[in-house]
Amino acid sequence: MFRSVFARVASSRLTAVQPLCQRWYQAGPNSVRMGNVIDIKGEPQIVVSRDHGGTARGQAVIKLNLKHAVTGIKSTERFRNNDTLEVLLLVQTQYQYLYSDGDTVHLLNMQTFEELTMDINTLEGGKDKLPYLEDNMEVTVQSLEPEPGPLSWRLPARHTYKVKSLVDRIAKDRGTTYVTGTLENGMQVQIPNFIKPGENVVIDLTRLSYIGRA
Repeated sequence: MFRSVFARVASSRLTAVQPLCQRWYQAGPNSVRMGNVIDIKGEPQIVVSRDHGGTARGQAVIKLNLKHAVTGIKSTERFRNNDTLEVLLLVQTQYQYLYSDGDTVHLLNMQTFEELTMDINTLEGGKDKLPYLEDNMEVTVQSLEPEPGPLSWRLPARHTYKVKSLVDRIAKDRGTTYVTGTLENGMQVQIPNFIKPGENVVIDLTRLSYIGRA
């Protein structure tokens, strides 16, 4: 697996690396998520997005938009529901966000105190989630070890934000009226109308939705 990726590793070292490279599990194309790394013809490909691409011979087709983990080259692959993919188990490391510099974010490993830079385009979920990034926020970096190293990073599953203002009521759900709340970062979410400006709320950063009071 991934022979071309590890061609740069000396043969004596490659023998020791091979067991690590085989840490993978099988999953259907509907089960993979953004940020997963899958093996396509021996090449590690990062899943950028997933769409339903119509049907072929009476079966649903799933389209995966991919980015090569080493070269960054983008591609698209189509799969049937009953196809099986090999998903690589990546190393998960916690970092602290320091600051941004153009298209680069600077992160700090709180164990080793080493600084890491990552491209904003490698943020899981895309640039739409960047406004939710805050100073000193803990993020997770996914790496393929020993090479090519860090591949992507993601925000925590949930985080607390302060409500700046509210706008008109929009909908009711089981007796609760929801309004559009603007957070201090400028982003808007639907929150219950009993939340007042200045209160802290917990936001699900996967769905970008309200969870509860902090």
